[in-house]
Amino acid sequence: MPSVFKIIKKRYQLKKLIKYCKQTGYASVDFETNAMPITSPLFYPTILGVSFQPGSSWVLPLQHFDSPFKKDDKWKELFDMFCKEIIENKDIIKIAQNAKFEYQIFKKYGYEMKGYVFDTMLAKHLLDEDTPNGLKPMVDRWVPEFAGYSEDYEGAALPWDEKPLIGLSKYCGLDCDLTFRLMLFFEGKLIAGQFFSLFRNMHMMATRVLAESETGGMKVDRNYLDKLIIEYQGYLKDNDTKVRSIRKIRKFQDWLVQHNINKLIDEASGEINNIRDELEELEDPKKIKAAEKKISSREEKIDRYMAREMNTKKELKCLEPINFGSPNQMRDLLFHSPEGFQFGVVKYTTDKQKNETDNASTDESVLLELGEGDKTGFIESLLDYRRLSKLDSTYITGMKKHLVGDYVHANFNIHGTVTGRLSCKRPNLQNIPRDTTAKDIKRMFVPPEGYYLLQLDYSQAELRVLAAMAGEETMISWFKDGKDIHLTTALKMYKEEHRYDEIKELLDKEDGSDAFVKWKKRRKYAKTINFGIIYGQGAPKLAEALEWTVEEAKQFLKEYFELFPKIQKFIRSQHGRAHRDACVRNVFGRKRRLYGIDSDQQWEVAEAERQSVNAPIQGAASDYTLFSSILIWEEMRKGNIPIDLPQVYTVHDSLGYYVKGEHVHTVVPILEKICANPQTKEWFGFQIDDVIMKVDFELSKDSWQTLKSYDPSFDYTVTQ
Repeated sequence: MPSVFKIIKKRYQLKKLIKYCKQTGYASVDFETNAMPITSPLFYPTILGVSFQPGSSWVLPLQHFDSPFKKDDKWKELFDMFCKEIIENKDIIKIAQNAKFEYQIFKKYGYEMKGYVFDTMLAKHLLDEDTPNGLKPMVDRWVPEFAGYSEDYEGAALPWDEKPLIGLSKYCGLDCDLTFRLMLFFEGKLIAGQFFSLFRNMHMMATRVLAESETGGMKVDRNYLDKLIIEYQGYLKDNDTKVRSIRKIRKFQDWLVQHNINKLIDEASGEINNIRDELEELEDPKKIKAAEKKISSREEKIDRYMAREMNTKKELKCLEPINFGSPNQMRDLLFHSPEGFQFGVVKYTTDKQKNETDNASTDESVLLELGEGDKTGFIESLLDYRRLSKLDSTYITGMKKHLVGDYVHANFNIHGTVTGRLSCKRPNLQNIPRDTTAKDIKRMFVPPEGYYLLQLDYSQAELRVLAAMAGEETMISWFKDGKDIHLTTALKMYKEEHRYDEIKELLDKEDGSDAFVKWKKRRKYAKTINFGIIYGQGAPKLAEALEWTVEEAKQFLKEYFELFPKIQKFIRSQHGRAHRDACVRNVFGRKRRLYGIDSDQQWEVAEAERQSVNAPIQGAASDYTLFSSILIWEEMRKGNIPIDLPQVYTVHDSLGYYVKGEHVHTVVPILEKICANPQTKEWFGFQIDDVIMKVDFELSKDSWQTLKSYDPSFDYTVTQ
């Protein structure tokens, strides 16, 4: 089927489009913009494409430089008409590829996509969770007659704000048309594959929550961040000076420079020899003279090189100091150079297929091992430099690049992982360093004046899901009794469960006594194995994590499964299901395909078996958090929760909100009731009642770093 597009140039044409959308009940929409972030004051949409049926599309010019409606902002009047008649019409099905983007733009101009919204990107992700999820790859795969359309229009190579109206309209119109076709293809497959409830009730609802969360953003203390930038530049400079003063590094630096200069000299000498060989064959005096001039020029270069007088960029590069971020230079320094450390190679890097390469690895594990034999202090300083450099580039100077005013507007992606967990980027709020790594970084995130940052966190959500899925009564009863699951596990394994209250009190005191240290270690062992089970940790990995022998780890695992036999049965059942179906599902219906289960490579089979246990548990814990955020969002819209700003973030199993002090004691009980046992039966066909999903609350009026447990007796209206 061909695709035709029409550019709207008159008001009556827009009225026709509105009429046709109402007749078919569909509007596949796509904005083209100037490519600035939506939250930027410089952002503007150039055109809006709309398709009401496969095979055709209409394009409404907005702020494009050739728009007939740009003068006096006439585009806004037409845009408002379309939004009121179609976008806010609950009877019209809206279709988009990455609907969150369109939702945010409509919202920016005061309109909300109401009714049923269908996102082809999220539909594809549910049907096939592996990348890519972009429209172009999907078209190449399922509508191949239009493959490559994104490169076949006038102005394809120009920046987005410079593309001509006709060429851009053709491209945008095809986006709308092809998205519509994919929607019709995907919708039936979602229903047939039993994904539709998850798609409509989770993904499409979460799109709205996350769109508003991203637009609202998270506040940053700009002055504090500026100070942090200066501090970290100082740390890096001091570290760099310290490293370069080490005698071994100075010697290597001299060697490296001379080595690079020698390469230039060899190159020039080789050119001279080639010219001399050619010279013997020449008879023309002019050519002889030109060749002799070339030789003279190269000889002058060699003299300059030997005097270290460099002119060109290539020549000056030879004099550059060691780049501690260069893998090649680090390999020379650590392993290969006669003036370097000449350590033995610990391991080699691997390619994407996990095949070993010829390149020596210089990763952190290698450096930690080499550090034991380094008497100069270089390895320790290099590790510090890498840590500081990463923190600075990602979370400090890198964070400032993402600021719009005093806010960062992170991008939360429902399709970002294969297990169902959200991913986050620009910036990645899910990967902000913990206090143990760099406690000064979380300090930059602050609530607005007059608000608290309230964080709710699902406590041990994955273990609770595991207990429920396995039907493990012992663990379920411990959760019901509100016991510390890791301590109770340790006590049971050491056959001292009758001492729970005594040991719990001992650990709470943190008195540093021998008994405290002993039980703290034992609890750590139990915690490691509890979570290790979820992540498929066998005896070797467990031994490594706890610094035990493999035999000790095997014995510990044996005793653990004797304590929790149904968990072992569940694991075996998941492995069997993986081998039978090559996939597993979580309780919400999310599917994880396990392509490696039939592999000839044992490590691929083992990884698939590990995923068969991990994916349903991790995905379900994440889905509980996401579904709770939807329920909270709906109650906020109804005015049933006194929260007047959008959700701030979702980080793994936690959600963040800005709440006024006078509302804290009202908000917390409502959120706890929603999250502790979300009513999933109506929307997803299941309900777990055996295990209540415990929720912890923390607040801070100062920063994300200073969160403290919610205190029901505290007056949060008092200035701290």
